[in-house]
Amino acid sequence: MNAPYDISLVVISFNMARELPRTLHSLSPRYQRDIRAEDYEVIVIDNGSREPPSTQDFAELGMNLRVLSYAEPTPSPVNAINFGLSLCSAPLVGVMIDGARLASPGLLAACRQAARLHPRSVVTTLSFHLGPDLQWITMQSGYDQTWEDRLLASIDWPDDGYRLFKIAPASENAPKGWFGPLNETNALFMPPSLWQALGGYDPAFTDPGGGYANPDLLWRALDLPDTRQVVVLGEGTFHQYHGGIATNSGGEGQRRVKEMSRTYYRLRRKPIKVPDGERTYFGPVSKAATVAYRRALGGGAASATPYPSTAAGPVQTSSRYVDLLKKTLLNETGIEMEAALRVAQEMRQIPPDFWREVLCDPPGKLRLPLGDLKNKRMQGQDTDAFKAVVPLAYTMIGRRRLDHLEACVGTVLDEEVPGDFMECGVWRGGACILIKGILAERGITNRLVWLADSFDGLPPPRPGVDDALDLSKARYPLLAVSLDRVRANFETFGLLDSGVRFLPGWFEDSLPTAPVERLALLRIDGDLYSSTLDALSHLYGRVAPGGFVIIDDYGALPQCARAVDEFRAGLGIDEPLRMIDCYGAFWRKSR
Repeated sequence: MNAPYDISLVVISFNMARELPRTLHSLSPRYQRDIRAEDYEVIVIDNGSREPPSTQDFAELGMNLRVLSYAEPTPSPVNAINFGLSLCSAPLVGVMIDGARLASPGLLAACRQAARLHPRSVVTTLSFHLGPDLQWITMQSGYDQTWEDRLLASIDWPDDGYRLFKIAPASENAPKGWFGPLNETNALFMPPSLWQALGGYDPAFTDPGGGYANPDLLWRALDLPDTRQVVVLGEGTFHQYHGGIATNSGGEGQRRVKEMSRTYYRLRRKPIKVPDGERTYFGPVSKAATVAYRRALGGGAASATPYPSTAAGPVQTSSRYVDLLKKTLLNETGIEMEAALRVAQEMRQIPPDFWREVLCDPPGKLRLPLGDLKNKRMQGQDTDAFKAVVPLAYTMIGRRRLDHLEACVGTVLDEEVPGDFMECGVWRGGACILIKGILAERGITNRLVWLADSFDGLPPPRPGVDDALDLSKARYPLLAVSLDRVRANFETFGLLDSGVRFLPGWFEDSLPTAPVERLALLRIDGDLYSSTLDALSHLYGRVAPGGFVIIDDYGALPQCARAVDEFRAGLGIDEPLRMIDCYGAFWRKSR
């Protein structure tokens, strides 16, 4: 007798009233591609939620769905998972241990195809965290559900779920990159015979959240005779913030991870060791996922996503000069030496042959630190080095935001949007050097480039609004770059002339009387609530229709985002606020 479905998928839910509807939408036939509604079933097992969901709650999704409450819930989801597995009847059975994970649009179809590559396939998928960084890190800087809701709304993910790759870094489950061993997978698919051979998940894992039950299941599956791990590329699951045991619990989460490790050792009598056997990789990789792959593999900078030349955004078209200028501003041309300097700084004693060996073969000797630095430079994530290593680039905004800035400048010039260009918060001046370079290449001399900065670091946090976000010179001296240094940087590129104007001082003092009449582009990198709001309040009225407003830290600092949201709401600004990458955002003024 033929099974009624090709796939049975078990999803575990616990107090996920916000997250589960999104997860199920991402698993519905209206979202999943290349698979029909009649090809699969989804079985949600609720493990003791305060307000349990029901099948009727999701009737509009048009999917074969059962939502059941487990009769004897425990802090660990293991028993609930095994109950769900007992209900599966398809020739391919999958488990998502965390119901807070969004699926990419081709996940189910790809896993079905991947399972056909081997009779005992263990099909694994890659995992990502929504937000600018791993969530246990970003939550310490204010990342929360409200922040995430705003981020998801900015990309309209239900229309195209591959956009999720744009706002989600890879999780720690693949520490050696996507072609290395996986510590864990959050969407695992196997034939029923393998699930039966394993006896499902081990009920001995009683830690809240299951502890290491999920990776243990994967590792045991890979130890079975004649199994073959198949890694699905181009698809993945994306973790929503929900206060999970290990992922979202900050310092407390790290303590619990140690407890989980002790439990694993007690049960298995061996330390954790991730299997690193042969793997088969299955694609194809979508265009949207390609950028994420390049980041994970340390393959250097990827171009910013192009936007149509309409009110939605700009189009990027680099000349050789501008492309070389960007590479120099980001120090991409000297990044191997920079990686070597960072490695050397971490050494207590530098070996005698270190520099000779490294400089003869930087990619070979510095593969991991070089890949990590390339990744950070592309994303504009050098700020974690402030206390240890001085970045050698002229800008910290990264390749994607620099590409986007170039595209915005080109668009307003091509469409003859009137006005000058201005940045508030310039650091070493790299972004404005790029703008001036584009103007110089085009022979444009009737537009000014304005640089507003204290040139002495950031102001102290304003009580009540900046939430003790102290980025002042006393704490972060690297952020304080003098006016003389910025002028010298322009001179280095041969771009300092009367078309470059400087406005020194705190924004609240310098901007109200700034002699700026009209702006085609306003870029704000003030970090703080107070600085961001000062810049918007005094300058937004001078932005011409068709001009761009770029907020560098919207996705990184909630203080900055709050200022932007309040300002836009106060003026009734309804132009879409779009994300450039995980950090930067922009909108185009229409009136």
